[in-house]
Amino acid sequence: MSKYAILSSLRVVGQLFSFDIIQNLLMCTVLALYGTFSFEEISYGNSVSLVVLPQEISPLAILGFIAMLMENFRVPFDLSEAEAEVITGYTVEYYGFLFFAFLFSEFLSLWNGIIFFNQIFLSNGIFFF
Repeated sequence: MSKYAILSSLRVVGQLFSFDIIQNLLMCTVLALYGTFSFEEISYGNSVSLVVLPQEISPLAILGFIAMLMENFRVPFDLSEAEAEVITGYTVEYYGFLFFAFLFSEFLSLWNGIIFFNQIFLSNGIFFF
């Protein structure tokens, strides 16, 4: 195993934990504003306003979108993919089906983030789950 892949994966894990802290604090703030843990009640709470987002939650929605981009390593937070120019970063040990499984898990993570963001901030009374 390459030492560069190990160093790169340690840096990516540290980066991912720092992004998780931001996203979890943001979610705690949203739960405190609505006073419930139920996604259904949060989506109904979004539907009482006539605009897309209530005023007190719209800055949190912008921060939530940025946190979703950070969590899924999208531009401009894709430093882990930028290592491909040097030594292919943390994917240097993957090939074939393992590489497909790795990329598919990233796709599912992005899809999960989109559904979660939509349910918390943009649902307007429509409950998806």
